[in-house]
Amino acid sequence: MVKKAAKLKLFFLFVLALITATIWSVYFSQPDEKLNIYFFDVGQGDAELIQKANWQILVDGGPDDIVIERISNVMPIDDRKIETIIITHPHADHITGLIEVINRYEIEKIILTKVGYESATYKSLLELIDKKKIKTITPKIGDVEYLFDQGKITYLWPGEEVSRFENNLNNSSIVFRFDYGDFNCIFSGDAEIESWTEIFKKQKNNLPDIDVIKIPHHGSRTGLNENMTNIMRPDIAIISLGINNKYGFPHQEILDILAKNKTRVYRTDQDKSINIRTDGKNYEIKTF
Repeated sequence: MVKKAAKLKLFFLFVLALITATIWSVYFSQPDEKLNIYFFDVGQGDAELIQKANWQILVDGGPDDIVIERISNVMPIDDRKIETIIITHPHADHITGLIEVINRYEIEKIILTKVGYESATYKSLLELIDKKKIKTITPKIGDVEYLFDQGKITYLWPGEEVSRFENNLNNSSIVFRFDYGDFNCIFSGDAEIESWTEIFKKQKNNLPDIDVIKIPHHGSRTGLNENMTNIMRPDIAIISLGINNKYGFPHQEILDILAKNKTRVYRTDQDKSINIRTDGKNYEIKTF
């Protein structure tokens, strides 16, 4: 009888521990009241998430379905909706994972350029967007979108210039500045120096004194030059790339430019995923 009571006690303790673990799991999965930007480690590709409570913008989706795991690790457990997806450009290392994202989550709208490009992956993605009747928007240069309490997106490129760069999709990348209070971040896709030259002509007031920049084209020497970096003066640079990638990214020239500017560099091949958390005044960075 004593043995049976002991077993019953252990059973109730186990159930209590399970309930407690569940409660804490739900508690810690609740939305963070601060603004979070995640630069995901997705190998040789790009995927970023801007998140405020239950509200998300996903920028690109990486080269495969690993983005699903990355998203699920940071989104609230009961949130099955992503308000906006921004497709910077249709190269496979930026869009392949989006197919599974769109299949698994409700998507309110998609920002894209609709640049002409023949690839099976891009065709499948566009067909899926059309099948699910997801609203699509192509912003113009200078368009501004206001978000939640103190967020703002300013689209810097390419707008109607996109048709000029169908022979180089990197230069058709959507480039935008994201502001949250006093904090700002430049998202750059794979834009190269040719398009950056145009951006500096058309949107130069939106480029000085940048807090964070996602370095274009995985740290390629074609992405930025020293003069452009000196104007932006970023405090933090994020480089999204795969370990030992075949392209030799990041190129040493870019690392030297950033070092000369005293910019702190984070790399997904070394630091894994990167989280920037801000209240609009101060920000903190952690890797995971």
